[in-house]
Amino acid sequence: MKLKKEKLKVAIYIRVANKETSREDSAIETQKYIVSQYLKENIKGIKSKKYYIDNGFSGTTYNRPEFKRMIKDIEEKKINTVIVKNLIRFGRTNNTLDRIEALKRKYNINFISVEENIDSINKKEEFEQIRVIHQCIRDSYKESIRAGRRFAKERIERWFNW
Repeated sequence: MKLKKEKLKVAIYIRVANKETSREDSAIETQKYIVSQYLKENIKGIKSKKYYIDNGFSGTTYNRPEFKRMIKDIEEKKINTVIVKNLIRFGRTNNTLDRIEALKRKYNINFISVEENIDSINKKEEFEQIRVIHQCIRDSYKESIRAGRRFAKERIERWFNW
């Protein structure tokens, strides 16, 4: 089911890792500005938009209050489009794109990351290509780590078995 642009209920997700003194500080405001400009220039007819701001939370965990609230709103169909300044705002884990893809499939949401030029509304095919490329890079990295560990283990065994 394709969402019509005029029925978009947008979640603007913002995250900064270092707690800022107020929601009006520069990193938060910069993200708000960049995302708002993108929406203004590229997405017309938005029905509603909500801000979800996690101030002082690492992207290495998804246990963030506003992130959880956003997911709950997606589950309750209050949100059908998520937009972030860049992917690391959403999450800094190996499976970030997989999590996004799972949300897209399960809840039929759109996803936009401004800096990576990911836009599942206007550029659907590109999103899938980026996800596949990201998976290949991640798999290659994992194999590189395994090979390094095997090499180190062999060296240590050889060194101690003189």
